[in-house]
Amino acid sequence: MEKELLRKRILSLRRSLSYEEIQKKSEKIKQRLFSLPAFDKARALLFYLSLKDEVQTRDMIKEALKLNKIVAVPLIKLKERNILPARLYRFDEDLTIGPLGIPQPKGNLERLLPLNEIELVIVPGVAFDEKGNRIGFGMGFYDRFLKKLPARVEVVALAFELQLVQRIPSQPHDISVDCIVTERRIIHCKNKGGFYVFKQAS
Repeated sequence: MEKELLRKRILSLRRSLSYEEIQKKSEKIKQRLFSLPAFDKARALLFYLSLKDEVQTRDMIKEALKLNKIVAVPLIKLKERNILPARLYRFDEDLTIGPLGIPQPKGNLERLLPLNEIELVIVPGVAFDEKGNRIGFGMGFYDRFLKKLPARVEVVALAFELQLVQRIPSQPHDISVDCIVTERRIIHCKNKGGFYVFKQAS
């Protein structure tokens, strides 16, 4: 119940943001993400494809491709409630609308990127706390996917500052993130005891 109430409250706040606010905040988040050493050194990474009220990833993906990174995005298997990492080559030409109204790559299994090649995963979410606990939409797609990844893979969440809450109740099957990037700061959740680094907003 607590998670559901948090989900509803944060979604309401996020949906109150204007298009201009979302674009401005997303650009600041992009700058912070690209400044991370983990992003810089990652050759192959998985991005999410953003909904209209999420941190926008379109420009991030396009720039990552220009940097010659291997970029995969989720191919959703609705029946299994699973995500498959499918490689993206050209942002505008390679996408179609998939299950749940979320864009995904055209084609199917020929695009799949082996899990052991992924070095960084960038995830969305509805709410987060500074320990890296995460609330999604409640369907468990990312929890199932993240459990399959090698332990070395770093998981970075992108969120607006308004999506941060004091505490999220966690359960054994929940997967926390290593780092959260907002328009105001970069929060390192694991290995540093919840220590977070403030960055001056530009």
